[in-house]
Amino acid sequence: MSVVIPTRNREDALRRSLRSLEEQTLSPAMYEVLVVDDGSDPPVRVEQRTARAHVRAIRLPHGERSAARNRGAREAKGRVLLFIDDDMLAHRTLLETHAAAHAEWGDALVVGAITLPAESLRTPFGRFRSALETSGIPPTRGPVTRPNFATAANMSMPRERFLALGGFDTHLVSSEDQDLALRHSAAGGTIVYVPEAAAVHDDSAMSLRAYCLRAEWGAEHMAPFCHRYPDWPDNQARHAVNGPISWRRDPLGRALKKAGKQFLGHRPTLALLLALVDRLETHAPASWILVKLYDLALGIHLQRGFRKGWTTASREAMPVETAP
Repeated sequence: MSVVIPTRNREDALRRSLRSLEEQTLSPAMYEVLVVDDGSDPPVRVEQRTARAHVRAIRLPHGERSAARNRGAREAKGRVLLFIDDDMLAHRTLLETHAAAHAEWGDALVVGAITLPAESLRTPFGRFRSALETSGIPPTRGPVTRPNFATAANMSMPRERFLALGGFDTHLVSSEDQDLALRHSAAGGTIVYVPEAAAVHDDSAMSLRAYCLRAEWGAEHMAPFCHRYPDWPDNQARHAVNGPISWRRDPLGRALKKAGKQFLGHRPTLALLLALVDRLETHAPASWILVKLYDLALGIHLQRGFRKGWTTASREAMPVETAP
């Protein structure tokens, strides 16, 4: 098995992730770790801390994470590729569980579970974020029916299958994992959810402000994916909720919600909204109003990011191209 980790300028997070991969129950002879440095400044230095994991680094000019993962896949020696992000903390059995899943399901795309650090669940926003990110997760282990079910933060597939599909599309820097899953499904592939293949997302977006900014970036860079799959129901819903207002085509209620989020997204009104959130987190952390404000603030940023990305993607002819 080959573990591929793209990274860029996140040395501390990468170090913690690599440390978790040193303590795997899978035999060290059965896996390697490839750290693909996507133009970090200074360059990433990988230290072989113990004999528990064979780690090597690959240096690239900055080309975004899809290109970095593809390069790691091309240089990998393992039959199975496991993709994780540089801020993931692997459970001790993560690699062993992914390997067992492929012994059970062959050429499937195997998706593991992602949780937040336990301490984050002691905060109101941490609980909100956890509920949001687990809302679409299958209730049981096994094959799933959603053809786009994937997360490149914790998923594996046979290297031969990955290369035959063309790898991740290097024109996509958000939702590139969904795009790969859709192509895999269209080619007759199976997607399997294995919750015991667990990892903790040890990131820095543990406050509403940080999370909203990251969500805005994701929504902006998801627009090319939405352009590529305009008939996909999820993308139609995204455009209906976050796209430009059409007073003729939109139902009145939806148009008013769009206009309201656009108004509240101006700097002074957004600052007041976030200040109210801060106060409620201190004085009424269990309030249902706080949850509504979380939803509103996140919706404002998603709308702003999506509209910016949609405008850019609409101007550009989006080529359909995968990695060589």
